[in-house]
Amino acid sequence: YLTKERTDKLEEYYQNHIAFPYPDQETREFLANECGITYSQVSKWFSNRRNKDK
Repeated sequence: YLTKERTDKLEEYYQNHIAFPYPDQETREFLANECGITYSQVSKWFSNRRNKDK
């Protein structure tokens, strides 16, 4: 479940890397651990977030 606290961390990373918002595998694993969510949830969140900016 993605709480606001969790998505805030992902959004912070996204905004700090707006020029290239494609975290590598190691970074996604780190973010998953930080946020207490799965690797695939992180990947999906970034995919959806990039699509939102299109």
